[in-house]
Amino acid sequence: EMQNALERFSKLPDHRHVDSCIVALLSHGVEGGVYGSDGKLLQLQEAFQLFDNANCPNLQNKPKMFFIQACRGDETDRGVDQRDGKEWSDSPGCEESDANKEENLKLRLPTCSDMICGYACLKGTAAMRNTKRGSWYIEALTSVFAEDSQDTHVADMLVK
Repeated sequence: EMQNALERFSKLPDHRHVDSCIVALLSHGVEGGVYGSDGKLLQLQEAFQLFDNANCPNLQNKPKMFFIQACRGDETDRGVDQRDGKEWSDSPGCEESDANKEENLKLRLPTCSDMICGYACLKGTAAMRNTKRGSWYIEALTSVFAEDSQDTHVADMLVK
């Protein structure tokens, strides 16, 4: 279902009239893929390919952002005790892992360009979420984008 939904979304003619595209995938996962509710693995490279310049010409030269909230392995970062600062969590104890030829002078684009992919965790590690509030990563992304998207560059928002 995720594959079909992404295929339908990538083919929308409305992409011609937008400035960018954001795809967020929240699920369980492994390095290189996320699981559907049917237990089948969706390979992320296949999902990204749906939006490349060859398959999605209406998004050529437009930023395409992918945010993945899913584990990329089994390693768990248990963290360390914070020396300073306030207790931030509203529900403590609820965290869990879950080559061009010169004769061809026509302008060419790389097949994949203008794409960025952000992950909730490092390769090989488990993504964390709060069972009551949800994903730490998605919560932070939506908060920063909602507050700053009118006057802040995307790269600066991602750093924030």
